[in-house]
Amino acid sequence: MRLFVTYTPAAVAMLDRDMRYILASHRWLIDYGLSDREIIGRSHYEIFPDIPEGWREVHRRCLAGASEGREEDPFPRSDGSVDWVRWKIYPWHTTSGEIGGIILFTEVITERKRLEETLRKQAKTLQELSTPIVPLSQAVLVLPLVGVVDSVRAQQMMQHLLDKVVERQARVAIIDITGVPHIDTHSAAALVQVARAVRLLGAQVVLTGIRPEVSRAIVGLGIDLAGIVTRRDLQSGIAFAAATAPEAAPSPALARAPESNGTTRRVEELA
Repeated sequence: MRLFVTYTPAAVAMLDRDMRYILASHRWLIDYGLSDREIIGRSHYEIFPDIPEGWREVHRRCLAGASEGREEDPFPRSDGSVDWVRWKIYPWHTTSGEIGGIILFTEVITERKRLEETLRKQAKTLQELSTPIVPLSQAVLVLPLVGVVDSVRAQQMMQHLLDKVVERQARVAIIDITGVPHIDTHSAAALVQVARAVRLLGAQVVLTGIRPEVSRAIVGLGIDLAGIVTRRDLQSGIAFAAATAPEAAPSPALARAPESNGTTRRVEELA
């Protein structure tokens, strides 16, 4: 038992009823920075004096016969840092059947949590890049689309655009599809769905940049664009927004409008 616990690649510790260490694996010592300390015979709460009361309560329940575990749990350290731990705790029994203490199986997953947070932030950044919304003024937003519009991107686009419309109380939302290479049934339906959702918030949707081949595809698919204002290009869409809400006209000194190739040019060059 001693050899097994000591050399198992997992972080394992065996404690008695007074929470004193009986055995601890090498992995346990490494994960919790205890390699240079002698912990056998010492109290777990002496080794970790700042352990939260919630953990102590878990220990008491397991010493009473419960078995508990969690996939992730914050573990504050004495230096102010926080580790994330996946853990399971079981009672162990003597030969007479009495509970002699508890065995802790843990895995420090702090690096995994950091990686997940990094990936989450990167995903959010990529989402924002895939649906960039440019405010031309307080009341006019432009969503330039480049590339394929699939169902996942359409859902992201809708959520992002609706949030911005509400946030800025926008009156006109221009969706420019100059950079969309082709339109199929799903992408066209997605655009219509986005437009209808925006209209429910009281904003007018203007669809710009419809190229001839895209126009033929929309007609061939029988897509109904009723209720959606269409304009030939972004310049015409901005002019419509200015005419619809004169007070919402973009400021030439501040606003910049995106082109389909990802670069920007000043609104006054478009208008």
